[in-house]
Amino acid sequence: MQVRPGVDTYDLAWNRGEPLSVHVDETEDGTVLFGAGDQYTAEELVDVARTQDVDAVIVEHGDVDHYEGIPALRDALEDVDVAVPAGDATFLDDAGIEADRRLQDGDRFYGVLAIAAPGHTPDNMAYRYDGILVAGDTVAGVDSQYAATGDWSGPLAPMTPDYNADDAAARESIAGLLEHDFDVVLVTHGSNVIAGGREAIEALVADLKR
Repeated sequence: MQVRPGVDTYDLAWNRGEPLSVHVDETEDGTVLFGAGDQYTAEELVDVARTQDVDAVIVEHGDVDHYEGIPALRDALEDVDVAVPAGDATFLDDAGIEADRRLQDGDRFYGVLAIAAPGHTPDNMAYRYDGILVAGDTVAGVDSQYAATGDWSGPLAPMTPDYNADDAAARESIAGLLEHDFDVVLVTHGSNVIAGGREAIEALVADLKR
């Protein structure tokens, strides 16, 4: 699905009952794929990467459904740069997957800004480029099986607490997203917010304060 010219989102067929979403953004520095899926989505992911002529991959955080497709991408593409949050890099190291860049809060990679949002994993991050916020698992669509149960007033929800390393920190990190300008919120689980993304995060933050 095209979000706007140069920005596309793909729902990969997954074995967990709902699609797994990855996103592609054409920046001034190259074409960036957000999310590398897992072994079940690797074949479809490679097709996406080839079609889009991807230059770089950002692993949003250290969960297996965000990095396990990296070996398949490296095998299929002649050159692809892989970035991962520095504090989550041990997940990839333990799996024998090499990253080219370890990101810190505020770093830019292919023009994309890395935003610290710890809690889902120790060094979970969100990413922003030109009004697009790739939230990864910082939030989920309310229609996802991974959305926390609650009376949410908008289209977004926190992740289910059982999937967060530190649920309190994960919920606090959502408010930090409002320090940045964006209108679109792209997530890995559930429906994206294609317009009014900032308002959707504001509504969720207000819900969390109730």
